[in-house]
Amino acid sequence: MMASSNYIFKLFLSSFIIFTLLQEYTNAHRKPYIVYLGGHSHGPSPSLGDLKSATNSHYDLLASILGSHEKAKETVLYSYNKHINGFAALLEEEEVSEIAKNPNVVSVFLSKEYKLHTTRSWDFLGLEKYGGIPANSAWWKGNFGENTIIANIDSGVWPEHASFNDNGYGPVPSRWRGNGVCEIDLFNHSKETFCNRSLSL
Repeated sequence: MMASSNYIFKLFLSSFIIFTLLQEYTNAHRKPYIVYLGGHSHGPSPSLGDLKSATNSHYDLLASILGSHEKAKETVLYSYNKHINGFAALLEEEEVSEIAKNPNVVSVFLSKEYKLHTTRSWDFLGLEKYGGIPANSAWWKGNFGENTIIANIDSGVWPEHASFNDNGYGPVPSRWRGNGVCEIDLFNHSKETFCNRSLSL
């Protein structure tokens, strides 16, 4: 009886190890991607039902590629179901290509880890020094911001600060692919205070 129990235990353990190694091998070929679907139809104050419906729509889209909702749920890392519409998932390159063909998908891109370069942006970019603009300043390279879209990962922003004032700015470049929606949730201020051509979505 004891020998039989040991045999069953060893069989179970070896099966578990093989399953784990197979899972790791499968996941090794997958990378985290963000699938962006634009804006939500539920607006800035969604109900719990709205959030659940948005997440289910993400599973539906992914299931159409992977073949089942179970696989979709296993693959999704995070569902962006409130403000932006999209999800993060572990995908293979072939799956990414298929998802990108869906007419509801705005873009699919590899999720990367970014680290802050500085907490002193003004000095880091060499914008001004002693009332002048240094020869290696980002101002020169960026044509003083004319017709330029700057992508910035910031650890915090205060929209009311004067540095975000858009006085003198031209129109937002036509190639900008943001959703054009400015949502104010946390502050009791007008949109004019926060939403301008300096801070855009």
